[in-house]
Amino acid sequence: MVCAARGGDKQALAQLLQDNWSWLKGLTYNVLGNIADVDEALQDLCVLTLENIATLREPERFKGWLAAVARNAALARRRKRSCQPIQLDDLLAQQQLAGDKENALDKLVRQEHHQLLLDAISLLPEKYWGVFVLKYMNDLPYAQISEILDLPLTTVQIRLVRARRMLYNRLTGKTNHKVPRT
Repeated sequence: MVCAARGGDKQALAQLLQDNWSWLKGLTYNVLGNIADVDEALQDLCVLTLENIATLREPERFKGWLAAVARNAALARRRKRSCQPIQLDDLLAQQQLAGDKENALDKLVRQEHHQLLLDAISLLPEKYWGVFVLKYMNDLPYAQISEILDLPLTTVQIRLVRARRMLYNRLTGKTNHKVPRT
């Protein structure tokens, strides 16, 4: 089916996208952290896939290629959107009308922690980011990640350990000067 899509068969491409849509949607959401932008990023993904499918040299690596295209589309969408920082006073004023000051502060703290985590994840090197997102954001088993990214199972496991270590170090402020090999 990938070969047919590369040859210009739009039905084959549509079927490939449909077959992979759920994990693509999860992957895109995890880059953006905002459900409102997911649909637009997925539209960008469809356009990019349609425009670039002919450049895919190895059809057996389609899922990994598609994951990279999805990540790039989501990152581009994220750069385009203009995020205005939430002002504590504004949020408290809105919640005060509802009589819920402490809840507003908790919500703001959760949003900030969520954004810090998403930022740290987006800074992972590509090979660690893909494995991490597929495992922890899309809840895929190791075997399926191995198949999607066309990697040995042990490589998937090693990359997950290293990705978690990099995130821990980034979020706790610890520095790790070693560059992972795998």
